Formats: sequence, structure tokens, C-alpha cells
Amino acid sequence: MGLWDKAKQFIESKVAAEVTGGNQGLEKVTEEDHRNAIIKERPDLCKRISDIPADEVVKRDGKIDITFKGWQICNVEERHNKDNRRLGYLKLFMTRNDKFVCQRMQLIDNEEKRYTAATVEDYTGIRNFFGEDSLAQALYIMLERVSKTW
Repeated sequence: MGLWDKAKQFIESKVAAEVTGGNQGLEKVTEEDHRNAIIKERPDLCKRISDIPADEVVKRDGKIDITFKGWQICNVEERHNKDNRRLGYLKLFMTRNDKFVCQRMQLIDNEEKRYTAATVEDYTGIRNFFGEDSLAQALYIMLERVSKTW
């Protein structure tokens, strides 16, 4: 069997496995998965702004990563309700210059991740970036609580 035949056989077996549900990889993330997800706050990953600011690097696709000194002040994540794998997260940082850096990671088909991030001036910018979905609502609740400690 030549290399081409082996490659063709491999691809056909993968396609057949996906069609029959015998896929050994992770399944496609659906809108229903997002609707049924468990949303968790992750205060263990956050810092108080009274702490010394840290060097932060916020990843984003298609653009230069955002680097700054500051604090991660909010982190909420969405986990699959069946196997607890992470479907996405939102992170909110505050810079030393009182700006905010917003980041969204979204998991799509078979562990492909998409990162978006932006620097914003205020709470309106935060809401404009994250929107109004259930994960964003969880972040706003966490933000309201932690901002009372500033």
C-alpha cells in the first residue's frame, strides 16, 4: 500500500467515525451546549488591585497580544454540563492606568479556540465588548461585587 492509499484510508476512517458517532475526539460544540453550560466564577485566578501589579499578556487572534501591568479582576468560565470541559471564558483585567482589558476565549469544534480581546476605557466599553449573554451576565455580577472592595 502506497503513501497516498494510507492517507486516503486514514481520512476515510476519520470521516466514517464522525458520521457514525464513533469519533474518539471531542464532539462539536453546539448552541445547546452553550445554553446548558455550567457557569463558574474563578476568583482564585484573580487579584486585588491593592496587590502589586503584574506583567500581563492577553492573547488575541489576528492581532498583536495586549501587554501591560495590571490585575486580573474577574474570570468566569463556561463548562460543559456532561463532561465538565471548558467551552469558554471571559477575563477582565484592570491596568495601572485605570483602563480595562477584556478577553473572550471561545471553544469551537474539536478544541479549536478563538481569542478576542480589546482595551476599553470604562464600564460601557466592557458591556459593549462582552455583550449580554449569560456568561457576560455572570462576569457583570462578579465585577459588581469586586468593585465594591476598591
